[in-house]
Amino acid sequence: MGTREYDDGVTGDIHAASAEAWRTLAERLPNYDLITPGTPAFVCLMGECPVHCCKRFSVSLGERDRDRLSAVHGIAPDAFLEMVDGEPLAMPLAQPFLLARREGQCVLLRDDLLCGVHEGRPDACRLYPHFVLFFERETLRPNHADTAGMRTSLAAALAGEMAAVDYLPLLVRHRDCPGFSGAPIAEGEWRGLLAETARLQYADGEPGWPE
Repeated sequence: MGTREYDDGVTGDIHAASAEAWRTLAERLPNYDLITPGTPAFVCLMGECPVHCCKRFSVSLGERDRDRLSAVHGIAPDAFLEMVDGEPLAMPLAQPFLLARREGQCVLLRDDLLCGVHEGRPDACRLYPHFVLFFERETLRPNHADTAGMRTSLAAALAGEMAAVDYLPLLVRHRDCPGFSGAPIAEGEWRGLLAETARLQYADGEPGWPE
């Protein structure tokens, strides 16, 4: 996932707040690790990967993903969506569609284990294996509904204004992914990754999210 690199600098006490919160949350989230400056960067192993996320996971996508895939690669939705009786299978989710799977893998995965539609790939594929989780500062209850508050808190955290952060944004990685073997992430790179991951995960076209 390409990200904008923010200028290096002090980010208030976001790292201290994140570390303190993670001491409580880590046991609840055994499939994730907290990403901080100094954490090894993600490098996709492609053909060498023992996990093969494009084989293991089902991928949900929304209308924007569907339209981007069609526009960028010129392929009809019925070529890449799960279909039922000639109509896209629509789940009762925020992102209702599913990428089609054939023979135990994503229908768009090539024989060389590279993505056949990398330029137009869904946001879920762009952000994996990174995620941003928001938690109330005082209670550490998870929040995923108050997107306006999440957006404001993220901007404040990136600006080092921790007093204005109601929802603490935690940048985490999926523990099953073996690709975290790159150079240590610098402060500016970490901030860019936090902003880009949150935008992909939550913005859904809504303006005003940090980029």
